[in-house]
Amino acid sequence: MNKLKNIKAVIFDWAGTIIDYGCMAPTQVFIEVFRKKDIILSMEEARTPMGLAKKDHVRALFQLDTVQKQWLAEYGRMPSETDVENIYSELEPSLAAIVKDYCDPIPGAIKLIKSLQDQGIKVGTTTGYVEEMMNNIIPITSAIGLLPDAIVSSSEVSAGRPAPWMIYLNCEIMEVYPLSQMVKIGDTVADIQEGKNAGMWTIGLTKSGNELGLSLAEVNAADPIWLAEQIALAGRKLLNAGADFVAEGVWDCWAVLEELDRQIKENITIQRQTIPNITKGKQVFNYFPVFF
Repeated sequence: MNKLKNIKAVIFDWAGTIIDYGCMAPTQVFIEVFRKKDIILSMEEARTPMGLAKKDHVRALFQLDTVQKQWLAEYGRMPSETDVENIYSELEPSLAAIVKDYCDPIPGAIKLIKSLQDQGIKVGTTTGYVEEMMNNIIPITSAIGLLPDAIVSSSEVSAGRPAPWMIYLNCEIMEVYPLSQMVKIGDTVADIQEGKNAGMWTIGLTKSGNELGLSLAEVNAADPIWLAEQIALAGRKLLNAGADFVAEGVWDCWAVLEELDRQIKENITIQRQTIPNITKGKQVFNYFPVFF
């Protein structure tokens, strides 16, 4: 493991990136809350806006044609902002109650964060969860050694992802800059957009997070060929969203960070990178070549 000399900070997402393999907690709650209103969401639909602040996630779901048609059939009108508020008022306490059961660290997360901190690199975090939800998570994750230097939730800023405000607040808390020497790691399109809007390098995670959407047990039981194809599709989606690199999970990120450290030293302009020899994310290119 080489020393990183030019990266000043790494900012991680939470669910699907450093805890909750597969980003399972929010998905289940969204489906259940809409079901209580007699609106059926598929797993894919529930996951599509993942990474946004949770109220924005509700708004995005109401923009889906399938949801609007169901709402019109059920209530005789199109959904309104009042409906957003009503759904969210049920979702927030439900999600706050369940998140504490989805705090297991993703393999490699604690090791990666500690390795960065041991080298004097600041570790920040952003999340679509609000502060009340994080208050149920932090005591559990802190007790098991998951200790970032900063934690910023979507309720602490004027707007969540894809706006960069949570990242900027991390920078202020950690007293670190410039953003061109910082890296955002996350598992959703919104994570990548947040990082790019802040002017950071970005790494998208394909296997551990929302885009694949499988628990660790489901991943281990999956057909290897099918799984590789799904990981490839997740990689393509994150690259198309602007990710500079993709990796399967945080356990794969050190080699990517070493390459980023080299590029920062050589003052290479931030741009989309596809270097399949660095991470297991190269499987993306084995199945679905991507050309830029």
